[in-house]
Amino acid sequence: MNTTNFTKTYYINRRGTHSRKWDGEHLKFSRTDLLPLWVADMDFMTPPCLQEAIANYVKTTPLGYTMTNPNYLDAVINWYKCRHNCNLSKDWLTSAPNVITGIMWSIGAFTKPNDAIAVLSPVYGAFDTSTSDAQRHIVPIAMRRTTDNRYTVDYDAFESTIIQQDVKLFIHCNPHNPVGHVWTEAEMAQLFSICKRHDVLIISDEIHQDLITGPIPFRSALSVSNGAYADNMITMSSVSKSFNMASLHHAEVIIPNDELRSQYNTYKALVYHTDSDVIAEAAITAAYTYPEAETWLNTALTVIRENYEYLCRELLSALPKLRISPMNGTYLAWIDFGAYVMADDMHDVFENQCRIAPSFGEWFGGESYATFVRLNLATSLTNIKVATHSIIEHIQP
Repeated sequence: MNTTNFTKTYYINRRGTHSRKWDGEHLKFSRTDLLPLWVADMDFMTPPCLQEAIANYVKTTPLGYTMTNPNYLDAVINWYKCRHNCNLSKDWLTSAPNVITGIMWSIGAFTKPNDAIAVLSPVYGAFDTSTSDAQRHIVPIAMRRTTDNRYTVDYDAFESTIIQQDVKLFIHCNPHNPVGHVWTEAEMAQLFSICKRHDVLIISDEIHQDLITGPIPFRSALSVSNGAYADNMITMSSVSKSFNMASLHHAEVIIPNDELRSQYNTYKALVYHTDSDVIAEAAITAAYTYPEAETWLNTALTVIRENYEYLCRELLSALPKLRISPMNGTYLAWIDFGAYVMADDMHDVFENQCRIAPSFGEWFGGESYATFVRLNLATSLTNIKVATHSIIEHIQP
């Protein structure tokens, strides 16, 4: 199926479906008649084989108390091995309702109030919120932006901050939201070796692991240096981004170290008493098992890449001083409009003139990013064209 047919088949008008992105603009914006490109989910229906797996389970199986289905565990392990060349053990797998909840539980299990938790900034704002809600101290370590708009780490600054702030936990994001960076093994090895040297526990949020849209392959933190850092690490992932199933509340939490896993599960038992989410397990098993699902994913990535290339081509032709970061992972474009729009004018320009609802840059690290927006490209090319030409029309070179 080509990208045009994919969009015709799977794109859906989500207005009136209680979509947070489409029907929840009042939560973040001054008006509700905007083209929403903010919340990170897709405007595409999930693959039919996943819909059928859910429907078949409900039709054929009582929705009573259950235990974890071993077929689900096998599917996760096989997906990691075949798609990401990463070997897991069943014993390593536990869960959370979603990745952010898993991060919050890990913060609760492994740190104390007022402990310092480090992130590389700019980064997904929920990391900051989760840390604040848990009464911990967030330590943002700013990445450096290169002349070609890529992001790198000053490793000396990273280490000195960890020492000075007595950091206990580092939340790593790969691929990195919002800048679209896919971390190389060499980069991660430098970060993780510093953490190991200073007894800093690592959480690796890998929710965008399947959404690779550039030349750098994804490598799980678990596999770095042949697993040298896995004993000091918790990784998390979910099908929620890859197959657009965020409303099915389930995430894999992968903890190779027996003691850490036991500590996590003990904390989890204090705050969460439930059985397996059988609907999520059925959908995940199908997503990671059926060839049609992987074909759907690969075509969706092609659609997203085409949207990104169109956006970059048209915007840079009209507004050549824009700084657009390479989107090697995620479906999120990170764009700095600072050459054309003052920070104080960004909300007015995008909401009242362009009529677009983006994720604004300050949501990812404060005022330092107030001239940035993050645009969700997992939608139709038609929507991207509307947004692109509205920006060109209302922002003067």
